[in-house]
Amino acid sequence: MDKKINVPLVFVHGYAGGFWSFFSMIHKLRKRQFISNRIVITVSHKGVFSFSKKSILKDSGIQIIFRNGKRSVEQQGTWLGEIFSKLKSEYGVEQLNVVAHSMGAVSVLYLLTNLQIKNLPKIKKMIMLGAPFADIEPGIDSAEVEHIQLSEKGVPLKQTTRYKLLKKGSKNLDNDIEVFNIIGNSDFGFSDGKVSISSAKALRYLLEDVGHYREKIVRNRKVTHRELHEDNDILKQIMEFLLN
Repeated sequence: MDKKINVPLVFVHGYAGGFWSFFSMIHKLRKRQFISNRIVITVSHKGVFSFSKKSILKDSGIQIIFRNGKRSVEQQGTWLGEIFSKLKSEYGVEQLNVVAHSMGAVSVLYLLTNLQIKNLPKIKKMIMLGAPFADIEPGIDSAEVEHIQLSEKGVPLKQTTRYKLLKKGSKNLDNDIEVFNIIGNSDFGFSDGKVSISSAKALRYLLEDVGHYREKIVRNRKVTHRELHEDNDILKQIMEFLLN
């Protein structure tokens, strides 16, 4: 791989995730020399941050790990905002790209649409993996996948308070932000085993008036919800999206 990113890449895990959630993807990206090093930012149960290194390069991979990965979207969004602000004020990071899985993607979007946190770096590109944007509980690992009905225009027929807030706050997103929504289809057209295709596709309506939106449904019985950040074909598409 002779091309590298020139904007730090942030990794945000999903509900109950942790150190191993993006370990494989980061390892592969470093092996391909797509990112130069791995920075780990750990968030304690009380919201205290610790950084594994004191300097961040333009092609660093930044892995954010919540010690309590079961906190709410709103709490995670607040912590992410504080981390991003610190990256800019103390580390001189002016721009970021983000890869977020499942609930982590909802938390990132909540931050950018609804939290008024000053001094944030510009978010250029976001990759969302298997994200339950329209679910009542975007993190809870329930026995059944939430069935989200969409209108012909892709609008959820029943909308949660959080989803309405995401839509209302979408005006706060930069008009030139680029979003790549990767959706798993591992069980014959309904879901990736944990998140319904319709819930993930509900992002399109949220972003209809802003940014540049791209959507990809991955039809593969082996690529379940937890395999979305392990699959090599998805990794290749993410790399291409970040370089173009």
